[in-house]
Amino acid sequence: MRLTFALAVAAVCLVASPAFADRCLKAGGDETLIGVISAGEFEDAAGRPESALILNLEAPECLTGDDENDQIDTAMTVHIFGADDETHAKLQGAVGKEVLVLGTPFGAMTVHHHAPIVMEVEAVQTP
Repeated sequence: MRLTFALAVAAVCLVASPAFADRCLKAGGDETLIGVISAGEFEDAAGRPESALILNLEAPECLTGDDENDQIDTAMTVHIFGADDETHAKLQGAVGKEVLVLGTPFGAMTVHHHAPIVMEVEAVQTP
């Protein structure tokens, strides 16, 4: 897992270069993002409260994929959740901090998704 995460960090550095400026996140792929986590309070379709972790990005991201929901031209926020309880706890513990996350993005599909892009996070690290 650490090697995978190290490779993801290297990929982020490459993506940040001007040669890769037009690259979008690929829905269903392994992707990395950097941003600050915030905890948001929202309402579902029935008006019941629910909370979500939101990654506030430093720069806009786009998403591409086969599904219509995966066609996102620009987003400054990503709804994130942990792939397991341990990762989710790390995300919650990093609220207010800048993090690097590795995970699988997809386009928002339901009223329970609170940003245009949603990501199941497999690993989280504070830079």
